[in-house]
Amino acid sequence: MPIKQQFLETQIETLRKIDEILEKGLYYISGLLLITIATIVFVAVVMRYVFNEPPLWADEAPRVFFLWMTYLGIAVATKQGKNIRVTHFIDKFRPKPRLVLETFMHSLVLIMLGTLIWYSVPILKLQAGGSMLSTGWSFLWLFTPVTVGSVLMLFYQTRLMIASIQQYQNSYKKGG
Repeated sequence: MPIKQQFLETQIETLRKIDEILEKGLYYISGLLLITIATIVFVAVVMRYVFNEPPLWADEAPRVFFLWMTYLGIAVATKQGKNIRVTHFIDKFRPKPRLVLETFMHSLVLIMLGTLIWYSVPILKLQAGGSMLSTGWSFLWLFTPVTVGSVLMLFYQTRLMIASIQQYQNSYKKGG
């Protein structure tokens, strides 16, 4: 095996391992955030109705954790190809038109994610100096999940589009 090919295969394997670790990390962080939200809400309810002393931070903290959990979870779902798709009609197309339609749909999603990222950056800049009243956390904790989740989804959606094209090419080679 040539050295360049061996080096390339080593790099690809390293990237696969990093990707697997990232996916597991996102998955477990999302789960931990869900447990944290449930715990905070439970404590807040007990404090409010039993002790008549609701914690001030019990409104903002779960909201921030919920946003992070949602956008990280959406990224994991996108990576696994479990995002919402209606394939009933697409499955009826022949391979070539199906590839064109799927590529078009992936492109629309990529454009939407790119737009979301593009317009979220100025919002992050605007919110960088402020802080939430009850927790004292920077507003960046509240607004960053959209950008981070969108970047991850953009990466994974691009991979899904490439996989669709490769799947078509492989089926075309086998069939032709």
